[in-house]
Amino acid sequence: MIIKILDKGVSSLIAAGEVIERPVSIVKELIENSLDANAKKIDVIIQDGGIRSIQVIDNGNGIPASQIGLSFHRFATSKLQTIDELEQITTLGFRGEALASISAVSDTTMISRPYSQDVATKIQVVGGQILNVEEQGFRLGTSITVSNLFANFPARRKFLNSAGSEASKIVNICSKYAMAYPDVAWKLTLGEKNKFATPGNGQLADAISGIYGIELAENMLGIKYPTDLSIGVAGLITSPKISRSNRSEINFFVNGRWIYSPLLNQAVIQGYHGFLQERRFPVCVINIKINPSDVDVNVHPAKTEVRFLDSGKVFSAVQQGVRQTLVERSGIPGAELYDSNDKKFVGAVTGSGAFWTSNLKSIPNNISDSIVKSSLAQTSEDLSHMKVLPLLRVLGQIQNTYIVNEGPDGIYVIDQHAAHERILYEDVLNDSKKLGSQALLHSVVVELDSSLIDSIESISQMLINVGFIFEHFGDNSYLLRGVPSIFNSSDPRDGFIDVVTNLLTDNVDDRRESAAKTIACHSAIRAGKKLSIAEMEELIKLLEICNQPQTCPHGRPTVIHLNKNYLETQFGRR
Repeated sequence: MIIKILDKGVSSLIAAGEVIERPVSIVKELIENSLDANAKKIDVIIQDGGIRSIQVIDNGNGIPASQIGLSFHRFATSKLQTIDELEQITTLGFRGEALASISAVSDTTMISRPYSQDVATKIQVVGGQILNVEEQGFRLGTSITVSNLFANFPARRKFLNSAGSEASKIVNICSKYAMAYPDVAWKLTLGEKNKFATPGNGQLADAISGIYGIELAENMLGIKYPTDLSIGVAGLITSPKISRSNRSEINFFVNGRWIYSPLLNQAVIQGYHGFLQERRFPVCVINIKINPSDVDVNVHPAKTEVRFLDSGKVFSAVQQGVRQTLVERSGIPGAELYDSNDKKFVGAVTGSGAFWTSNLKSIPNNISDSIVKSSLAQTSEDLSHMKVLPLLRVLGQIQNTYIVNEGPDGIYVIDQHAAHERILYEDVLNDSKKLGSQALLHSVVVELDSSLIDSIESISQMLINVGFIFEHFGDNSYLLRGVPSIFNSSDPRDGFIDVVTNLLTDNVDDRRESAAKTIACHSAIRAGKKLSIAEMEELIKLLEICNQPQTCPHGRPTVIHLNKNYLETQFGRR
């Protein structure tokens, strides 16, 4: 085969294909250009998911007539000139590829007027070729319309999804940048429908309200954690009462740039550890301020991934910032107020509640050991201080399951099983407490699944450490002679099998923690067990000294607060 230099048109399409994958890629590049131009108002108008047309209008600085044609040349940019500047990038764009790539795969029309001109300049580019440049009346700023996307690139066009699917991707990226820049007034229009609008008043809560709705915005907690002069973490995170089934609404921005980062996702998840039920995730908008020289943004063609010079420090800042916000401000969940007139939940009645902290003794670890160990050490040092429940007077028990207490501001209802689970879980994890074992009156033969037999040796020492006494009894059998001293399972065989199965079959990051959860669940007071007043009082005292008493190990609440306002409203006194 003969080696040849590619035709300019072919090479342009190939290069454009790396930058422009689908309509959302165009929208991202154009709104980043608008933000770099100091725009304070950005309108995005989409037709047929961006396949038919995309228009972005801003009130930014605009482009002078003498430079508007040059802006469509590859590697033409006003944001970067030298290699040294590449290490101190503060703009969202810097490669000078966006407009050249967009115009190579579409019909593009730009109208731009800077402050220095009385009239605007209009330029039309088709397939990378400039067809027309003329003057036109227009307000200050820039308007770019992109149509007939991939008409000259059928190999890419056939892989586009439906208009609805492409539109959802555009909504996603626009909403992210609207939250990253609350001082910009955003408006997104899909066809004839206004999808969302934000006021641009600089208040992140108002921007979130415009995107997600006022209910979610009202249930977010402000996070501000400047660990040192080199890293700052700010933004909003949802209280534990709000969660999602996936991680898609955990948003990170580094110096105003939206990024995708599994590392920082894990930092947030660890920060919420114990506050949310398993496989539930928060909504977060977290902006990280860092010295530009400490982060490499020139990693991915779409500029959605970055590398940190000290990833451990950034991980720790995010994890501790989230954790500190939750332990200081989440409090006891209140009751939901139901309005019988309009059949809607009209808000949460939140009480003064108590606020608790946690020294986070154990968290899942699928990041590097050094990052997690550093994070744990700092969290323990910074957050371990006095924690107390409100002074409670036990009134009694409901359905032999819930302990009802009178507190300083209303009624506190405690789930006896969840509360005891939390107490026992922390006891198992507390290295200073020797749990010991209790011998069974009659040893029990335990048959394990053949898939577990080959792996049980890898966890045998851990099982012994938490109090199980057992020995191999031939083939797939083990003889169970003792269980943890706190074990209260009616069937020791089932308890042992549950612990072993969870450790060996689940995706367990911290095996000791997983064992502690299962042992606590099997050992805790069951729902339906009648307790005396003395037993209830003792349970509350033990819960009070827990590091994180407001949730069980699985993230369910242990305490619900019905405050005075709620009670008076329900009885018509307010």
